[in-house]
Amino acid sequence: MTESSSARPLWRRPLTWVLLVVGLVAVWLIVSLALTGWHAKQANTALANMKAQIAAGDTAAAQASIDSARSDTAAMQSAVSSLPISALRVVPYMNTNLTGASEFMNAAQEVLDAAEVTNQLYGRMAGTTGDGPAVFENGTINISALQEIQPQVDEVSTILDQADASLQKVPDDVAPMLRGYVDEAADQVAGIQKGLRIYDMMLPDLPQLLGEDEPARYLVVFHNPGELYPGGGASLNAAVIEFDRGKLEVVDKGAVSSHFFPGNPSVPWNPTADGPYYAETGATDGFAWSNLHQDFRVAGEDMMRSWVANGGVPVDGVISLDAAALQAAVAATGPIKSELYGEITADNLVGKLFYEEYSEDPAAQEERHKVNQQLIDEMLARMQDSNTALTIGRAIFSTAPGQHIRIRLSDGRMEKALREAEADGGQPDPEPDRIAFYTQNQNASKVDIFQERRVIHDVYLDENGGATVVQTAKVTNNAPANSTPLEQRRSYTTRWAFHWNLVFLPDDAEGVKIAANPGEIKKDKRVFTDVDGRKAVRVGRWIPPGDSSYITVSYRLPDGTFGSGGNLEYRASVEHQLTINDVDLTVNVYGPSEPQPLEGAWTVDGDTATTRFPVTRPTVLAVGFGE
Repeated sequence: MTESSSARPLWRRPLTWVLLVVGLVAVWLIVSLALTGWHAKQANTALANMKAQIAAGDTAAAQASIDSARSDTAAMQSAVSSLPISALRVVPYMNTNLTGASEFMNAAQEVLDAAEVTNQLYGRMAGTTGDGPAVFENGTINISALQEIQPQVDEVSTILDQADASLQKVPDDVAPMLRGYVDEAADQVAGIQKGLRIYDMMLPDLPQLLGEDEPARYLVVFHNPGELYPGGGASLNAAVIEFDRGKLEVVDKGAVSSHFFPGNPSVPWNPTADGPYYAETGATDGFAWSNLHQDFRVAGEDMMRSWVANGGVPVDGVISLDAAALQAAVAATGPIKSELYGEITADNLVGKLFYEEYSEDPAAQEERHKVNQQLIDEMLARMQDSNTALTIGRAIFSTAPGQHIRIRLSDGRMEKALREAEADGGQPDPEPDRIAFYTQNQNASKVDIFQERRVIHDVYLDENGGATVVQTAKVTNNAPANSTPLEQRRSYTTRWAFHWNLVFLPDDAEGVKIAANPGEIKKDKRVFTDVDGRKAVRVGRWIPPGDSSYITVSYRLPDGTFGSGGNLEYRASVEHQLTINDVDLTVNVYGPSEPQPLEGAWTVDGDTATTRFPVTRPTVLAVGFGE
């Protein structure tokens, strides 16, 4: 008589052994996955530390982080190829993701190779490796040392190309989480590659730019966002810097309206821009208002022309810095002590420098100019200090995509490199539609730092490719209370805002109408032609504190502008004004069929596509309809 299975000891039952084996394999798999996750977390921490350490010039600590990340990445590669995890490849979905993970980790190792060379490169630039002199030391850029790092730059570029190739091998249909990591890594690699391309584009001109054969002079201008124009704030302070065989020297510096050109005199000059900005002939606007044009490729040229017309020394280029660039510099290098303002930090810089101490008293204005110049002097000194120069340079150039540093060189030199670096201050290339609303201060007030703006751009697309466009801009003056009488409307300390509200139009706009809500309005029926041939209209309106202007512009774009036969592609350029508070933009495109988002973050509801976002930089939007 055979022993029944229920009477057998558990260890003699086949099912027990099967379950035990399965359980052990499951535990092995879980432990392997847990270890993989732990190594991924450790590698990520090491990478984050590495970035900060390289930026701080701590090459030894950065190398330790690189070694740690490399070890953890290798452990992950080993885990993914281990038996319990690789066995999952029999499942197609798992095979796809394991293939993607392997390629992703190959790319990670290649990025670490590039990081190791970059770390050595930073050490070489700082002169801490013993391989040669520092690139920047004692206020001098060593041109030959800068050229000597080219082989290392080329090596980084080659390694990153390999990393990009590995990332491109990751299957498109991997899990969303992995795809997110891959896309983020690809963006970071692309950003570094872009920086290397810019370096290669600039390298041939660097000797000339740094005054190797003859001194090169540049005008550095600091802008006041409280008095806002389409091209940025009024010119507040300026410095003339000179490179002579790489040595940086501040030749002259001071407040524009008291040191360089007292009283901002009216001097005849010949601006590139005319249109709604300057008189078409015989412009006499002072230098403080020479950056009115919204595109710095024009405004920068005008600033150099006005500077010379006012008696300034000829310069080889102009560098524009606004409040956000200064904030980034202070955040990176530490607070600044001030007799008048106390401690200036990145958080309080705008209010303290551009509003709090404004006064109608001439003596108080002179004292404020003096203290502001001391702050600018401190910032310039940090730029010249070899211990902080790289840090402050990286911080300021990190604001370039938002146009907070803009550069224009004489004769349009290095225009392509500056465009690639997003440092030329250019607005987007023309598209069939254009979203370009600007305010232009007209009463010398300093309340534009309190301006809030919301723009709603409604587009009604026809099946034949034409469109009716209605844009409404709400401009709110949130100036706080102060001691200045409300009836005082034109002064440093007035709480009133008075703007020209300018709308720049797409090429083919027809039947243009512009209007403002009831109030004290200044009408202008003219249609202006900008330097690129495109049109602009404007209307002025006073805004008391706490009130808003509502500016509405409408126009028609003809049939065929966006396609035909129901197969349409709506495209619009979005321009950027350097407001303290980012513009809140909503675009609604009402089409003849269901939309397909192409460029920008759109939501779709029936036949309508909508996007809403803060405008932090120039951009392009696109959405398709039909096949």
